[in-house]
Amino acid sequence: MGNDDEPETEAESADDETEREGERVMDRSDGAEILREVADGVENGTIDIEGDDGFTVAVPERFELEVEYEVTDDEAEFEVELEWRMEDGEPVSPDE
Repeated sequence: MGNDDEPETEAESADDETEREGERVMDRSDGAEILREVADGVENGTIDIEGDDGFTVAVPERFELEVEYEVTDDEAEFEVELEWRMEDGEPVSPDE
């Protein structure tokens, strides 16, 4: 683990899987700014994650959205997950 000011980023590749993950401690204002940038990217069709290990995500017109809130004795977790299929490296909107 790094210090609280430095993001932790992970990138893994399997045969057909790529995963990127970042985590850092921040205040509500900074967190809200990042969430607004992600929301703007979803609306525009491209999410740009900046930084040393930055990446771009193409978002299809339609996707599945999952929101989860979990509380234990010593921790709370709120997750927002967007999911869609990929074909030939391109995002595909789910069938209705």
